[in-house]
Amino acid sequence: MSKVGGSLLTNGNVLNVMNHVVERERPYGGKLIIVVSAMKGVTDLLIRASDNHDPKALDDAILMYVNEALNLGLNKLASFLELTREELRRFINLEDPWIRDYVVIHGELLSVLLVENVLRDLLELNARAVYEPGIMTNDSWGSALVNHELSSRYVVNRFRKLLSAYDVAIVPGFLGVTEDGRYTSLGRGGSDYTASLLANYLGASRLTFYTDSGGLLSGDPRIINDPVLIKEISYGEANVASMLGAKKFHPRTFEPLMNSRVVTFITDPWHESGTYVINNCITAPKLVTVSETGRDGFRVSVVGCNLSLNERLRSEVTKIVSSYEINEVRNEHNHAISTLVNDWDDAIALARDVHRWVRVWIA
Repeated sequence: MSKVGGSLLTNGNVLNVMNHVVERERPYGGKLIIVVSAMKGVTDLLIRASDNHDPKALDDAILMYVNEALNLGLNKLASFLELTREELRRFINLEDPWIRDYVVIHGELLSVLLVENVLRDLLELNARAVYEPGIMTNDSWGSALVNHELSSRYVVNRFRKLLSAYDVAIVPGFLGVTEDGRYTSLGRGGSDYTASLLANYLGASRLTFYTDSGGLLSGDPRIINDPVLIKEISYGEANVASMLGAKKFHPRTFEPLMNSRVVTFITDPWHESGTYVINNCITAPKLVTVSETGRDGFRVSVVGCNLSLNERLRSEVTKIVSSYEINEVRNEHNHAISTLVNDWDDAIALARDVHRWVRVWIA
């Protein structure tokens, strides 16, 4: 099973990406499920279209798919996408709470449609799109909660039948459906969560997240000058890191895989290197994150196996933090400790100092 991030689905790049993914995931044939995100930038445009009743933002989002379809010679698909735009134009002016989710999840639905055409018509694979994979949720619009009992049953039944007839299934991430049939959103980054849920329900042996970064880094390269690739991390650490904002994973991405036998690999389509996420915890700091607290402040965190329980490691972090005249270091979890900083520049400086310490351990 694999998940392809929206940062890879950009104009002029879709065919190349999907060709590499299929070659890596099906070297000897076999069945494959691919979860896809919306093309890069599309979700933001659809949110703006819905929140501001902005038809131009909607047009810009759909046009990204139309242009890619035309570039690939998929003219019938391009014509269908134009009809989809006209339908969604009628929805963006409505105020019902479920409408926003319905509009926003169309980025993933259109990605599924595009990728199906690429795999079937251009790569000549026996591929089929799945527009509703069976993930059942409540009606908490914008961040729906999954009913695991129902979802597991529906997903298994749906994919058992589908994969008996097709070699590749293309699935939209980010979305669920209520028992009365309305689409819901799982929240930003929800496509990663979708992939983990399906891997858990279907008992997959392996789940590959394809991203543009090629793996999980020790720090955000927009903040940290010299982040390095983490070759291996435990599910517990990855789960905490995602909750603290690492790599913009959905905060529940790794929850379904905790204590599972699924081996997760984070990589890009063109390289063999990446990060393995497994149920093996080695006590050492792994990465640094910086996130907003929502209270005009910033949280600087360092993640590592049982970090908060190790007095030596905790004291070393405390020493670095104290040079900024900050005395409080708090436990976020067994696998992370954090401190709060009021000023953004101070938060970045502290994160870089902590990261220099982390790199010594990684090396």
